[in-house]
Amino acid sequence: MDQIRSYFNRFLALNDSEWADFVACCHKEPVPKKEFILRQGEVCDYIAFIGEGIFRFYYVQEGEEHVTAFFFPGDFVTNYRSFLRGNPSEHYIESLKPSVIYKIYKNDLLALYDRHKNFERLGRFIAENLYLTVAGRLDSFLHDSPENRYQELVQRNSKLLQEVPQYMLASYLGIKPETLSRIRARK
Repeated sequence: MDQIRSYFNRFLALNDSEWADFVACCHKEPVPKKEFILRQGEVCDYIAFIGEGIFRFYYVQEGEEHVTAFFFPGDFVTNYRSFLRGNPSEHYIESLKPSVIYKIYKNDLLALYDRHKNFERLGRFIAENLYLTVAGRLDSFLHDSPENRYQELVQRNSKLLQEVPQYMLASYLGIKPETLSRIRARK
């Protein structure tokens, strides 16, 4: 839980009462390797903070998996569109190794927003940060070559390259595994 408080403090420090109310709403869950915490067609009614582990966010189109994100310890993981709209998810969220998450359900989060103004502000700051991350990824796909996207990935999170299968990395980069092999060989 200290990880979550440190994460929140990057945006806004909560007082002890606010923090205690948040902790009371959190549900610690162990997640085995290759376990889905969200499947396509399910409504995502939670936001989860990753204490341990790695998750991939992907969809399947014409029988082929397309990885759109990876999440690591210290990240929040959710299908935010499904969470906000209450619509079924078009994506899966799967653990890539044994993990521990801390879930807060939508109803509990909304109650925190009502009870503490700082939670509304904190939620906005986190949502804005998420938007900037997603916009940066979109910009990278529009303007950067696969090789440049790979270099950015190496600089941003070399741990990803060690713990994620090559075919998933290739999917995330929008290239075939053979192309990723060639890019790696040139480096």
